Parts: sequence; C-alpha cells; structure tokens
Amino acid sequence: MIVHLISLSENDKRLLLALLLVLILVFVLIGYLGMLITRIMKWQGKKLDNAVSDVLRTRVVTEKKHFISYARKKNWRVFFKQAWIPIIIMITSALVLIIRDAIMHDFSYNPINKENGFSSLLFLWDFGNDEYYVRIFGIKVLSTWPGLINSPHFVGEAWAAYIFVIGMLVGGLWFLWALQSLIARTIRMIKLSRSVFDKNLDNFNTNDDLTQRLNNPANPQENPPVNNNPGQE
Repeated sequence: MIVHLISLSENDKRLLLALLLVLILVFVLIGYLGMLITRIMKWQGKKLDNAVSDVLRTRVVTEKKHFISYARKKNWRVFFKQAWIPIIIMITSALVLIIRDAIMHDFSYNPINKENGFSSLLFLWDFGNDEYYVRIFGIKVLSTWPGLINSPHFVGEAWAAYIFVIGMLVGGLWFLWALQSLIARTIRMIKLSRSVFDKNLDNFNTNDDLTQRLNNPANPQENPPVNNNPGQE
C-alpha cells in the first residue's frame, strides 16, 4: 500500500485526497440526515397523543389490549386520510401515460429518455465515457468532470412524460411521508402502551413505601383527632 502511494503522481494524490474528503462529507451528511429523520419521526409520533389522550384521561380505556386496538384503528384511519390524495395523483399520472401510449400506439415508450422524455428538462453529463476516469489501486475513479450531453429544453411531444414523472415523484414522496408517519405513530403507540399500563418496579423500595404510609396514613381513623377539652365528653 505504501509503495503504491509513493508511486502515485501529484495529480493522483490530489484526486485521492479529494475523494477522501468527499467520502467524509457523505458520511457526515448521512449522520445529519439520520438525526433529522429521527426528530421528524418523534414529532410525527406525538400526533398519536391527540387521538388517544381523551380515552385515557376519562378512563374509557383501562386495559393495554384495548388501548392497542383503539390506537391502531386511529392510526390507520389517519394514514388513510393522508394517503388517498397521493395515491390518486400517482394513478392519474399513470393513466395519462397509458392514454398517450394508446393514442400513439407505442407501448415501448420510455418516459425518462432525453430525446422526447422527461430527461430533456435535465442537465446530463457523459458519465459513461471511460476517458473521464482513472484507476487508483484498481478502483475506477472520476478524474475530471464529464462533458455535457444535454441541456434543459422543452419538447412538446414529451408532455405525457412530464406529467407522469412529476406526478409520480410528488405522489410518491407524499405517500412515503404518510407511511413514515404511520410507522412513527406505531412506535409511539407501543411506547405508550408500556409506559401507561406496564408496572415498573425499578425504583421501588419496600422501606420507602412503608415510611410513606406511616407519614401519610390512608385511613384517617388510624389517627383520631385529639380532644383538647375532655370536660365536654
């Protein structure tokens, strides 16, 4: 490994250093993304409290099994309310593409292609050309930024592809958000069922409990009031 490093040219060493910096940046971004997803899921899970707090405070639900059944129904009901709109968006987008293919009699049409598809609206670079790569330790690494092969431009023939891809993208992300909320509320439901109904003896001490009962007797008859004027008996 050391011999290979020494034999590298200055450009290869700079490229290797840049690659390491990019990898570090990717790992940092993944870490922050994980933290963000965790916080979002906690926020989403808290919404279950609004749906079940009334039945717990009013003692309508007093058993763990009953609580889980009630919370699960509420959870799925909220999911269906959130998910039906993105599902309709995705179905409508797919129908638009199917109608286009039926009109054009072309069911082999690729809605992502750059000639008359959605990719015509994107910047595209020639990443498939080997002349833009070098090999370091047998690994194929990008040595320079590839040439541009497509600039964004509107193609009237691609109208169905535009609707399809944008609709599927918006509907898919919306649906994933609703699905993530469902999972977050499910996790919250399990935690609440344990914290509310399960008995916990981690900090229980019999001596402390006995002392508390002696200081605060539950039955007032155990400590009758003292009569300061015995002559009136």
